[in-house]
Amino acid sequence: MKTIRDEKCRAALLDRLNQLTPESKPIWGRMSVEQMMSHLVQAGELPFNSDIPEISTFVSRTFIKPLVLYVLPMPKEIKTTAKMDQQQDGRKPLGFDADKAKVIELVNRLGTLPVNQDCSYHPFFGKLSPKEWGLIAHKHTDHHLRQFGV
Repeated sequence: MKTIRDEKCRAALLDRLNQLTPESKPIWGRMSVEQMMSHLVQAGELPFNSDIPEISTFVSRTFIKPLVLYVLPMPKEIKTTAKMDQQQDGRKPLGFDADKAKVIELVNRLGTLPVNQDCSYHPFFGKLSPKEWGLIAHKHTDHHLRQFGV
């Protein structure tokens, strides 16, 4: 499994991120590259200080979480909560370069957390370990980089 906790996987992901420009266009979806970068910042902050309400259920924590983490690819056009949607109530972009630098900082911070670090909950999957955050962060970031063709 690819994870941002693996230095090579993290470096490859950041190399792809660095291929984006303010002019990058999505292959699918509605977000602009600036909105996507802001979305990655907001998602990257979740393990450290989530202000998104937890909506996890027994089913999402017990059955859906392992499928998403270990089995299924992240689907295109999946609906997210309005508070994580940059076209609704999600974090507003602060500018391509500023948000890109913040994404890089957060990827590196999460990728190097101690294995026993206590992390905040995931809104849909509940409590996640640094290992699980590393897996979902890689999968989520990869999904959005593919969305923009890198």
